[in-house]
Amino acid sequence: MYRTIVGLGGNLGDRLAHLRAGVRALGLVGVVEGVSSVYETEPVGPPQPRYLNAAVLLETALDAEALLDELLGIEASEGRERRERWGARTLDLDVLWIEGRAMRTARIEVPHPALRERAFAVVPLVELVPDAIDPLTGQRYADLALDVRSVRRLDDRLDQ
Repeated sequence: MYRTIVGLGGNLGDRLAHLRAGVRALGLVGVVEGVSSVYETEPVGPPQPRYLNAAVLLETALDAEALLDELLGIEASEGRERRERWGARTLDLDVLWIEGRAMRTARIEVPHPALRERAFAVVPLVELVPDAIDPLTGQRYADLALDVRSVRRLDDRLDQ
């Protein structure tokens, strides 16, 4: 079993409903051990609406590439269309971190290559696994000096 953090994000349509659907679907590919708070964040990329972001702590028997295939299917089921890099989307699911593992293939890199620079991903990760360690550097993600001012915690919950 792999202890994994999956990041969720979306900024089109009913953002909260898309994230909730993502959490439910993740429960079919592993055991959801925890769901972070919901955060509203500024987009990265072209001008577009603000995002809702969250993370799920998932125990799964799937390796990173098999999990990626499942995530892509879940995104598609929520109407995700890939038109432009960093463009607006209904649902985005990313394998952010797998405990104690680092890997790079032609399809996926773990930990996520931009994780250490993205407060919108690190904040929910650390909420779920406060002592999570970057397997590449040995540094705790909680100790990263990130500007978290644009990451605003909401009262909404995904585990409903």
